[in-house]
Amino acid sequence: MNAYILDLRNQEVGGAVTSGHLYRVENDLDVDWDSRLPEFAAATYGKRLLVLVHGYNNSRSFGRTRLVRFCGMLAAGGSSDVMLSVLWPGDGWAKALTYPFEGHDADDTADALFRWLSTNAASVARVAFVGHSLGCRVVMNTAQQLAQCSSLVLDRICLMAPAIDNDSLGRQGITCYQDATLVADRLAVLASEEDLVLHFAYPLGDLAQTILYGERWGMALGRTGPIESEPRIVTRIEPVPKARRKRDVDHGDYLDVDPTIPNQTIAESEKFVLQFLDRAPQPYWPAQRKAK
Repeated sequence: MNAYILDLRNQEVGGAVTSGHLYRVENDLDVDWDSRLPEFAAATYGKRLLVLVHGYNNSRSFGRTRLVRFCGMLAAGGSSDVMLSVLWPGDGWAKALTYPFEGHDADDTADALFRWLSTNAASVARVAFVGHSLGCRVVMNTAQQLAQCSSLVLDRICLMAPAIDNDSLGRQGITCYQDATLVADRLAVLASEEDLVLHFAYPLGDLAQTILYGERWGMALGRTGPIESEPRIVTRIEPVPKARRKRDVDHGDYLDVDPTIPNQTIAESEKFVLQFLDRAPQPYWPAQRKAK
């Protein structure tokens, strides 16, 4: 597994966004690689760099465990991409009460991630993204900046249970990502109507962000799926049906391991990601099928 960790945190829980420290994952140990950044750049030369971003309310250690484990699933499935797990401070000691303030941390993280990638990835690298929950705001903000002013090639983007507005992919303006959608090779959204976090918590948190910061208020993309109608936007988005209701795919199931099946997430999201990144003509998400 050709995997690295970019730590943009300064403490285990909460804290500020930093400029980043790089580690290489070797035998499930994190080896300091920050003094070997040229070697990282060389490893991405002419390659695809897959950037993975966890969501809200993940401590440093919990986010690391989930992302590195997901990288292992992708590698076991045949992925040869260089993989970079991004740890960011989308949490706090007050847990859910901090959510209205985490949008700013997500945007600060995107700024730091954009600067780090622009500096340390090979200029001819292709950058793909897999994000979960509020990490999809980090992904799309970073992708938006790459689309607007970078020599890096924006490859495929997969958003799992994205905690961003369901019309944000095709719009311009605050917390909107039209440029990234149009420039990316292709974009996919994995959504579930059984996602309780996006059903109950997201509208309240989004309303608080609207009141506090003047952001737009809407429904979560990870629950409704994209609602775009403009043809040039629709053609950029992979037509992925939402998870079947009987599968009961909840918010954490995209990264959490199925206790009955080793090396598989509850939502079987890694199976879709592998097909999508491999450019399968009609990538299939197993959560679309009926529960056994």
